[in-house]
Amino acid sequence: MLIEREWRVTMADVDAAGILYYASPLRWAEMLLGEWLERSGHNLSSMFAAGEATPAAAVTIRYLVPLSLDDHCSLRLSAGRIGKTSFTVRCAVWGARDDWGDERLAVEVESTHTYVSLARRPGGGAELAKQPLPVWLRQALDGDPDAIADGAEGDDLGGDE
Repeated sequence: MLIEREWRVTMADVDAAGILYYASPLRWAEMLLGEWLERSGHNLSSMFAAGEATPAAAVTIRYLVPLSLDDHCSLRLSAGRIGKTSFTVRCAVWGARDDWGDERLAVEVESTHTYVSLARRPGGGAELAKQPLPVWLRQALDGDPDAIADGAEGDDLGGDE
């Protein structure tokens, strides 16, 4: 696991019916990834200033158990596939309790990010070019026992060549 954070489902996380708004877990995953990058010594603003970025190339969200206002959850970010130019992280949201009081997996977000060089255009926008994962990022991801290093590239999961 790369990082874990406790979370209480707030008003900002639910819809008018008081159940989890569909996009909230994606925001939680982005928050964890940003926090993990910062703890790894590479916060997003410093990466952007250095002309680096990790934009999302693919996202999958699975809703397994309903969550509601004031539910307490554990958000856990772990590494998945590590390719040449991209990596996948998984944000598991645990918190729903079964009849025995054990935590259950409620939501799972899997996102693939491509490492790119970032050049801002004078009129707005940016030019992105895929780059090999830098050593610091590969080592930080490899430190997670859940990581799967992908030496032979197979499916295109975010731009690996």
